[in-house]
Amino acid sequence: MRIAVVPGTLALQERYASLTDPIPELRAAVTAAREWADRVFVINGSARRTQASPGPFDERAVPFDEALFTALTGPDVARIRSTDQRLATELWATVGSAPDLADALASKPWQVSVDYHDAPTGVAWWVIRYAS
Repeated sequence: MRIAVVPGTLALQERYASLTDPIPELRAAVTAAREWADRVFVINGSARRTQASPGPFDERAVPFDEALFTALTGPDVARIRSTDQRLATELWATVGSAPDLADALASKPWQVSVDYHDAPTGVAWWVIRYAS
């Protein structure tokens, strides 16, 4: 089984690419992960990390993102499953599929690789692969 976590943003779709792509590494990582995976889950961190983020700055954003990234890369199924959905909503994070991801990752050992980990526009984006 091969599982991937990718960010859910329209800007990553090829039809939105411009002549000067501000996020080519992310776009390439998402495309490769989607082609590789048997199952894809959409998860991204907060969009309130900095003054330049899409949402207004929130000091809870970076700690939330760090904790979520640590859980995802563990993978720590219990922590993924218990992701605070209310806080995620307040921080403009996309984590609705976290419980389903936790179910998919439960009771198997996984090799985890991180293809992308950055927040170039003030939004925490990750591309993570799980292979069993």
